[in-house]
Amino acid sequence: MRAINKRLGRKITMILGLAFVVASTFLFWFIFAIEHVIKPEVTLIIACILLGIGTSTTNICSFSLTSDLIGLNTECGAFVYGIMSFADKLANGIIIATIQQLNPCTADTIEECSLYYRQILSFIPAVVSVLTVLIILSIWRTTIGGNRHEMIVPEQTRLVPSKHQLVNGECNERTSLIV
Repeated sequence: MRAINKRLGRKITMILGLAFVVASTFLFWFIFAIEHVIKPEVTLIIACILLGIGTSTTNICSFSLTSDLIGLNTECGAFVYGIMSFADKLANGIIIATIQQLNPCTADTIEECSLYYRQILSFIPAVVSVLTVLIILSIWRTTIGGNRHEMIVPEQTRLVPSKHQLVNGECNERTSLIV
């Protein structure tokens, strides 16, 4: 992921991951329509692999964007990651509880049940992916945070103390090492 992020940038890498997610949703939806070409079992495995690639890519990119957002304000980094994790867990919990409450599956409704889960696997990731792409496009020209190493100018930092900081050949602990 580091090489892809460096070459394409985080926003394009995120969109690429979302494209994998959308491709998996198409396979989930058309799993029985293409069974004359590919077995449903193979289609299901391919769709799950694409979904895994897409979700892991978007997860890594979202954490990278969060890191960029924090930037040099490292004193609030734990709070930002904590709020992000809490919001993620809360949203997932609400969605899972809603899916379970709306579940039409009973012992005699196998057709409804399979259609329901096909819709869940197809529409929810697709809608979230499209919304995420729209959000990325809305912040396309915005620089989020900045790389810590790019923000520190090499001439501003010297880890070797200057001559007036040396006392008897040792560093004076009361003066900073950054000059």
